[in-house]
Amino acid sequence: MGFDINYIIGNVDEELICPICTDVLEEPLQSLHCEHAFCKDCIEQWMKQKTLCPVDRSELLPSHLAPASRLMRNMLGRLKIKCPYSVHECPSEMSLAEYRAHVDTCQYNPKVIVECKSCLMKVPKDELADHSCIQELRNLVQSQAKELAVLKDTQLSHEQRIGAQCRELELLQFYIAAMRSTSPVMGSVGDQLDHYALSHWSARLPQARVSNWGSVVSTPDNHMHLMVRDSLRASGCPMHLLNVMVEQCHEQRWPAAMATLESRNGNHNQMSQFVIRLIKPLATGRPCLCIFGVDNYHMPDNLRPMLAITMIFVESVEETSEDMFSPFEVLLN
Repeated sequence: MGFDINYIIGNVDEELICPICTDVLEEPLQSLHCEHAFCKDCIEQWMKQKTLCPVDRSELLPSHLAPASRLMRNMLGRLKIKCPYSVHECPSEMSLAEYRAHVDTCQYNPKVIVECKSCLMKVPKDELADHSCIQELRNLVQSQAKELAVLKDTQLSHEQRIGAQCRELELLQFYIAAMRSTSPVMGSVGDQLDHYALSHWSARLPQARVSNWGSVVSTPDNHMHLMVRDSLRASGCPMHLLNVMVEQCHEQRWPAAMATLESRNGNHNQMSQFVIRLIKPLATGRPCLCIFGVDNYHMPDNLRPMLAITMIFVESVEETSEDMFSPFEVLLN
């Protein structure tokens, strides 16, 4: 498609007319054999059906086409064209190279997109007079509601797929746990999977701070163990590690420097540097938290859990923002 010859200012040399669309050449290509020139879009559409020159019927293949000569490009560059919206009083005259960009943004174009001052929606200029803000906003809301419904369906599908994959992974982890005693290799693989599962889980839990370590319940009874199990399950604890995490809520399972009241009092300052994760409170409302080994590589060996420990508190636990404490700060200090 070329430039409409009716808008060209002055006379146009016949060589600058496309023989296909009969308008002034746009992005001209020229045959290396017969030297006839055509608009790029015109000749490409033509050659989808024929391999003959539209003028002299000589053979014409894509390999025969090349950009027009410099002379032809210079002649086209000297032409001036007026805006097609001159009928709407646009006074602009420009070179062919500037024409398309001007047409797209010409303020005299009745289809140019403008902004409604009331609702700020963008509509064609010639539709602005009949534009209804309420109707357009209603249409927008309906459209977004449909998109939201599609996104919800997609999310549900992804969640179901992830749930199925998680169940398959848990079955694999249970299988590996059962095989650990049969082979050192399986034991090593199982340990790596446990660390990965706990790392992935802990990253989803909020951080917490303990202001008084003396309020910890260090020897929970069987009833508390059951409540801890419910809290861990509700917080997303990997199922194959649920029993392990429940067992870790008794001080006998804690690292050596935390195993007695005396040792906890003696290490109070160092314990304040733990990265702590908050889980769901017990049914009685008592706060419950976990300390993961993967979060606490900055801690001494006698304080850092191998996998994780679970702790119940009477009080003195509060949730914190993620950036209030970083183990790297401890390492730097």
